[in-house]
Amino acid sequence: MEKFTVDGLVIRVTVTGESDRIVWILTRSRGLIRAFAKGARGTKSKLHGGTSLFAYCAFSFYEKNNVFNVTEADIKEVFFQFRDSFEKVTVAQYFCEVLLHNVPETTNEDFYLRLALNSLHFLCGDQKPWLLVKSVFELRFACEAGYMPSLVACDFCGEYETDRMYFDCREGLLYCARCGEDRNLPRVPLAVVSAMRHIVYSPFERCFAFELAPECLPILGRITQFYLAQSLQQSFKTLEYLPREPV
Repeated sequence: MEKFTVDGLVIRVTVTGESDRIVWILTRSRGLIRAFAKGARGTKSKLHGGTSLFAYCAFSFYEKNNVFNVTEADIKEVFFQFRDSFEKVTVAQYFCEVLLHNVPETTNEDFYLRLALNSLHFLCGDQKPWLLVKSVFELRFACEAGYMPSLVACDFCGEYETDRMYFDCREGLLYCARCGEDRNLPRVPLAVVSAMRHIVYSPFERCFAFELAPECLPILGRITQFYLAQSLQQSFKTLEYLPREPV
C-alpha cells in the first residue's frame, strides 16, 4: 500500500453507494487519478467540500492494487465565483471534459493543471471575456497535445502578414491574402492572427495577457474550438449548451 499527497483539481464527480463519491482529480505530478472518497457526500464529512467539482486541494491518497482512496483534502481554493453565469459554468465544464479525456493518466507534467487553474481563475474574474479565456485554453491545450499550428508566416510563400489572412483549421496552416484566397478557407483578420500567435508562442505566464476587440472574439472562438476538435478528433457534449454564435 502506498500513501502520498499531491495537489490536484477535481474535474469530475459521481456518486456511489449511499454516501460515497468517485472523483477524478487532475494532479500536479501524477496525471489524472480516479479515486473513491468514502462518506464524502455527508455534509459533516471532512471530504465534503474538498471533493466537490472545481475544488483545488492538497489531496492525500492511499493506493492498493491500483485502487485509490482519498483520505484528506486540504482545500486551497474552490472556484465558484463564475457560477452565476451559465456561459462560464458551461465553459468550465467543457475544460473538465477536454482534460478528462485527454490528459495521460501517468504524466508527471504539471502543464495541464497550470492551464486549468489559470483558465478557471480568469473565468472567475471580470477582466477577461469568457470567450477569450476559452480560446486560450483550446489553443494552448492543442499545442501541448502535439498539434501546434504553424503561424509564423504564410505556408506557401513565407509572407509574414497581410491585411487579411486565411487559416486552414484542418491542417493548422496559415496563408497570406494572395495564397489563401482560392483555397476555400475562412478569412481571418490580422488582429485575430496576432492573437493566435500570442497564445501559441508567448511564455505560459503571458498567454492570457492580450486584448482583442469584441467583434473579433467570435472569430477567434470559432477557429480555436474547431481546431481543437479537429486535432483531437473528438466532439464535446458540453459545447451543445453554448450559444451557436458566442459573444
